[in-house]
Amino acid sequence: MKILVARIPEEGSNYEGDDPGDILQVEGEQFIKNPGDVHYELYAQRVSDELVVRGALEVGLDLQCARCSQFFSTTVGVSDFLRAYPAPDGTDSVDITDDLREELLLHVPGFPVCNDECKGVCPRCGADLNKGSCECEDEERPSAWSALDGLNL
Repeated sequence: MKILVARIPEEGSNYEGDDPGDILQVEGEQFIKNPGDVHYELYAQRVSDELVVRGALEVGLDLQCARCSQFFSTTVGVSDFLRAYPAPDGTDSVDITDDLREELLLHVPGFPVCNDECKGVCPRCGADLNKGSCECEDEERPSAWSALDGLNL
């Protein structure tokens, strides 16, 4: 998104709209799919030799659950976007696309979970425990600490 600095009135200007989701550049990412349009509601004002931009961003995308590995749809939002750009006299435009991308990607959770009740997968057989129990649960299995039971100190 480019902001035309020369067209901003002294009191500032509001910008609202959508940019295509491909500005996030997540093609080929394993854990993020199908970004929707990036919606922005921004306010830009020229202050001295700087352009100050603040506002909110939002994008819908599909994330892979860290527990069950299924993809789920969610919305990532940023309500406190704030950046200042150098804009001395004679500056035609300022491109803020990279900062929009960075801010949204920083707000993507590191370990997204599809819902609070997600049970994940069985660590032994890999069965999705959200769809039912697996046969591993019925088996008596030794504790990870059982090797220490025979230790004689």
